[in-house]
Amino acid sequence: MKAFDACWQDFLNSGDFLGFTRSWENGIPGERKFKLASGYNARLIDTGILQIEPKQASQISVLISSGVHGNETAPMEIMQQIIDKIWKGQLVVNVNLLLIIGHPPAVNIGKRFLGQNLNRLFSKKYLESSTQDYETKRAKIIESSVTEFFCKKDPTQTYYHFDLHTAIRPSEYEKFVLYPFLHDKPRDLEHIAFFGGSDITTVLLGNQPAGTFSYFTSNEFDALSATVELGKVKPFGENDMKKFEGIYQNLCRLIENEPVTKKEFNNDIYTVFKVKQEIIKANPEFNLLLEDDVKNFTAFKKGTLLASDGKEENYFVEEDGESIVFPNNNVPVGQRVGVLLESVNL
Repeated sequence: MKAFDACWQDFLNSGDFLGFTRSWENGIPGERKFKLASGYNARLIDTGILQIEPKQASQISVLISSGVHGNETAPMEIMQQIIDKIWKGQLVVNVNLLLIIGHPPAVNIGKRFLGQNLNRLFSKKYLESSTQDYETKRAKIIESSVTEFFCKKDPTQTYYHFDLHTAIRPSEYEKFVLYPFLHDKPRDLEHIAFFGGSDITTVLLGNQPAGTFSYFTSNEFDALSATVELGKVKPFGENDMKKFEGIYQNLCRLIENEPVTKKEFNNDIYTVFKVKQEIIKANPEFNLLLEDDVKNFTAFKKGTLLASDGKEENYFVEEDGESIVFPNNNVPVGQRVGVLLESVNL
């Protein structure tokens, strides 16, 4: 491996944020401040955490995160496309911008995580973890960086967070956006319209607090936050980037503080689901009774035995049309094996 200073110089010249992050997965020797050739002040806060400042003060702050699960490659490639345009002077940065690749070691081995799911450890859930491993340390670092970036709840500022993901399984609706639980805050239909203009018209509404990254930024900073699912997991180089053109172009417009493409919310155009409940793995034998190729949003009839440990713990579908997302038996006891949805109107 090249010495750090040589890798650093390569990064400054090329803007290969993804490559540099992968080369220094376990950290860098201190924060680095620098100026881009196009004149923007920037700083690398830690491995995979890059902040770029606009030339003029802005009341808009945009956080784009990817790689919170290391095998979800398309979001990182979208982020790198954005950075390439900034480095080449082809994209004007008119907002406060923070770009995060969440889990570099998992990226390098093509796995979701090493020890535990990073996207269950935010909102200081890492303090409750029985093990202090890479993920708990990384969650703390990311939270600290984001807290500094958003500063505080400031009514004069608008905060955005796009946590970009891809799903383990294929979906009946290829792209969808999952909104964190908002407590008593009103839902912003203009924000949903942003996703409609990005070719994403399927919406999931969270029903409870969570340890996810998007819930953390929504709850702590009143950010317009969402987990954005962009299709199925694929290895680097196998993603059809044309499928992400809508979200890519809208993120670029937002970064430039230019009008974004929107599709006004209408229940006839959008498909909206509410999370009914999470199915929790009650014991080591408790599993979903589904084939490995069952798609996200597959619907079931009332009375279907959906999960069981073969003994006392069973989950039966309660109403016709309930559907499932994120089915995954490969989780520890106490975590969800799937999320049950019901169709709703807004």
